[in-house]
Amino acid sequence: MKTIVCLTLPIFIFLTGCASISKTLSGDTTDDYDFRNTRWGFSHQRVLRAEKDMQVFQRTDDLLVYKTKIAGVPTLLVYTFNDNKLRAAGYITEKPVKNAQNITKMCVAKHGEPTEKLKEGMVWKTPDTVIYTHAYPSHITFSNAKYERTNNGLLSDVVRNYTKLKSKSIDRWDSVWSYIDTDFYNEQHQSEAQFTDLSVHEKVLFGVIKRNENIHFTNKAGVNIAIPQEQIKFLGIK
Repeated sequence: MKTIVCLTLPIFIFLTGCASISKTLSGDTTDDYDFRNTRWGFSHQRVLRAEKDMQVFQRTDDLLVYKTKIAGVPTLLVYTFNDNKLRAAGYITEKPVKNAQNITKMCVAKHGEPTEKLKEGMVWKTPDTVIYTHAYPSHITFSNAKYERTNNGLLSDVVRNYTKLKSKSIDRWDSVWSYIDTDFYNEQHQSEAQFTDLSVHEKVLFGVIKRNENIHFTNKAGVNIAIPQEQIKFLGIK
């Protein structure tokens, strides 16, 4: 019996050591992930395994998309690849919603004070990852009221601290919360290609493009009309 124990113990230690080494080499440790349960450079298959409990919504050679919710907001969970290597990921609102700002608030709560505040968005930088978030209005409705408040006309010298009522309201917002491989981020800053190698989803994750802001009017017949913000500017209406 003693001989068996002596032989079994070394074998057990050897097998345990092999299992530990195998786990380390396979990269399946539970910490040190770059985004969710993935790392930069992961292949399609490894990301699919990491998200095995979710159903794929869209898949191409350079893209994996899932549908999920973040901070109660319906979003697209996006993974982008180049040469079958993960290089960017994040959450993009599936459509304009009222509470899209919750995504940005959640990002700030998770990562704290940003490294940099941009004109449109906030950025956090780590040695391996650049994190970006931005919430912006994408659905604006103009009031169809018959009358509009003025600056009080003959009573303007009487009324104090008056703020003119706005004729428009922001009804829906969009948001993005992205994670970018630092090497990929640096390549873009050194590149002269002007984003030509970025996919549409990557341009959204980088904040290069966003959903076009639509202005909604109601005509005299009661029909709602949506006009893209850029066309409003072009026509000189706003």
